Amino acid sequence: MQIRGFYEFGHTLDVLDTESHGFAPADVAHVDRFWTFGDMHDSSAGFVLQLRDGRHAYAEFQHWHGFEQDEDFRIDVEMLDGDALPTAPLRDPIPGDEPWPPGGWSGETAHLDRLLLQGDAG
Repeated sequence: MQIRGFYEFGHTLDVLDTESHGFAPADVAHVDRFWTFGDMHDSSAGFVLQLRDGRHAYAEFQHWHGFEQDEDFRIDVEMLDGDALPTAPLRDPIPGDEPWPPGGWSGETAHLDRLLLQGDAG
């Protein structure tokens, strides 16, 4: 089973809300594409989301692993023009961003869409 991006997307869905980001997790129909990066200190990911109303959004997740300090994470969202892919991170710097996105885009998203189905059931 594919797990790449699962942790980051789960956190992204937990934080998304209409007031802050323009849509809620229930508005997400499908993950079109994603990328992830992680090391001992940071993890980050980006998700191109197809919304139920036909719009597309890009959600970017950044997580700093705390070890002996508080952990911190941030979600940034940008509405996209059609289904165009973002060409740069929403905020600089993102760990491993040379070239961007780190690891390239993946269209293998069925495992991420399963998180959306779990949200519909609960």
